[in-house]
Amino acid sequence: MLNELYQLSSNLKKCGIQLGDLHQNIKTPGKVEGFIVGIDKDGMPKTVEHIGGKNMAKLWTLRKGQHNSFPYIKLKKPIFDVGFDYPMYEKLNSKKTKPEEKKAILTQATVLNKGQDLSLARWTQNQIAGVEGKDQKLSALVDLVKRLPKDEKSSESFLGSLSALLVKNLNAETVDLIKTVLVGDRKGGKIVCDAPLFLDVSDWQNYSCRVAHPEMGLLVSKYLPNAAVDSKKDGKSAFGGSELHIESYPDPNLPLIGRIYLFSMNQDAPCHNRYGKIGSAIFPASPDEVRSMHGAIKWCVAEERKGKTWQGVPNVKRKQDLLISYLEEKPENAIELASIFAAPDVKESVTAEAAYENKTKTACDALRGVPGLNDNSQVNLFVISKVDEGRAQVVLSAAYSVNNIIQSVEEWRTAANNRPSFSLLLPEKKGEKALQVEPACPSPTDVMKCFQNQWIKNGLDKREIPGVYLRHVYDLYLGDIMIARHAANNFLQLAVQRLGGLFIGYGGADHVNAIKEYSPDARKTVLHGMSVIAIALYKLDIKKEDYMKNAAFNVGRMLSLADKLHEQYCRHVRKNDIPPQMIGNALMHTALDNPTKGLSLLSERLLIYQAWATKAQGDNIGLAKWVLGQMGKVSADLENANIPTQADDAVKAQILLGYLAHVKNED
Repeated sequence: MLNELYQLSSNLKKCGIQLGDLHQNIKTPGKVEGFIVGIDKDGMPKTVEHIGGKNMAKLWTLRKGQHNSFPYIKLKKPIFDVGFDYPMYEKLNSKKTKPEEKKAILTQATVLNKGQDLSLARWTQNQIAGVEGKDQKLSALVDLVKRLPKDEKSSESFLGSLSALLVKNLNAETVDLIKTVLVGDRKGGKIVCDAPLFLDVSDWQNYSCRVAHPEMGLLVSKYLPNAAVDSKKDGKSAFGGSELHIESYPDPNLPLIGRIYLFSMNQDAPCHNRYGKIGSAIFPASPDEVRSMHGAIKWCVAEERKGKTWQGVPNVKRKQDLLISYLEEKPENAIELASIFAAPDVKESVTAEAAYENKTKTACDALRGVPGLNDNSQVNLFVISKVDEGRAQVVLSAAYSVNNIIQSVEEWRTAANNRPSFSLLLPEKKGEKALQVEPACPSPTDVMKCFQNQWIKNGLDKREIPGVYLRHVYDLYLGDIMIARHAANNFLQLAVQRLGGLFIGYGGADHVNAIKEYSPDARKTVLHGMSVIAIALYKLDIKKEDYMKNAAFNVGRMLSLADKLHEQYCRHVRKNDIPPQMIGNALMHTALDNPTKGLSLLSERLLIYQAWATKAQGDNIGLAKWVLGQMGKVSADLENANIPTQADDAVKAQILLGYLAHVKNED
């Protein structure tokens, strides 16, 4: 990860971007809701302000490792001591209990927890003393320190006043959070208090910069004394610096994956010392280099740059990884580059696919219009995955030229249309009318989700299995001819294995208008799966203008028509007594293994239905006559065709597409 971040920070600096290099000890709070507590000149809480998790994560805190956090704090225990067996916990935790009732219950708690000391640790006092007087904008922070409780006794008075203030400001939005601060939650056999508090001065309007503002964190970072970051003069940085950073690497809190260390090696694990070095000494870097890398990643993942320099992508474990992408020569551009490499951040709906196609087109048009770029200008990309609570790693690192991206995106859109006509009804939200939807250009995210399940029972059920790796999707999407062809063969094999049962089951149900049992997820997978097959065939130079005339596609088409003819026979002759499986559907697996055998068996079983359709008369047998005519056309195309006795994955994919295909006037 350090190599990618060093390259990123170097590019940002080269382009004149001010990173606001964060000091080692300046951290960002987690994305959790809490309260901003305003402290007056008498050292008592005067105001409380509810703050959501999204805004809390934009603030800052001074912390050494995992200790001495300020002004973002978490109480070690709730304000009141009510005991683990407190009988009112059930009522407080019930959604049926009204806020007024909870307020009445909370006012009954009166016994303060002993041993809570909110006074500043000596280390924190020294850090704040080091910045005092450096900038007038730091005044609110300096005054806040003077107003804090000085010992355990004054902390008790402070918390008592805070409890009254919280109860006074209790409402439907904050009641559960206030309950956590006052009496805690029961977890794992003990009472915990996870609600965070951010301390500020109550009269912050009188200061040029309030404590609870991101700018204050940058100011503190700027003026913290250099001695706060331990370093040594002798030694050589891996990146060329002469002074070595010897503390732990920073642990930024990143979107989607949470808090990570830029480099982590547990100094308490003796096995890590086998080569004579441990901790940051394993990969030496200078303090300036570390701060630059930390600042670069924080700049990239700012909320306003979502879709531009960062985006979430799924991994094989169905969790989210963090994708970082940037234009090397102009990283500050407003082009939504990250949305090319992953699905755009839109609500789950039938419009998501169209949104991706529009995003990629807009991004490519923008790339063409950036002054100073050429075809070889480079876009760098890497993906960070959270391995466990202590480790994160780069699972993909790549670079693509602008020309490669533009050509690949345009070809991807064209390839997604390399399929026969098809559409299905996709339900929207409950109560809304279902929409008729066609397969669209899939995002890499769509492709990954498409292969996260093994579909069984003709697509009516599924089993979760490890998905595909993002790098394999990019091989199909952005790889050169040879890489893309290899990836295409792999995706065709996966599509037949994991989606084949779904295609056969849904196709059979579609032919008899009985798709109600198929979930929205199954239907979306059919749409995405058809697009993936279309793209893979295109990458193998198998175009729809050719394969829709070939034997494999027409085998699937013939089995589809057989289903419809069988269905019409059952409606007219058997008085709507429809069996659970049509003859074409029953022979699909045979045809996938041996197309010749599948057609041979079909010709034997189809005779009775053909004979009926040939002789049938009446006003309501038009569809049966049309199906019979289509069978004649397909038979003519197959008459001189070389029908294989064994099918590779490309042939199987074409049979499946032929089976699913809709033909004009068929409905």
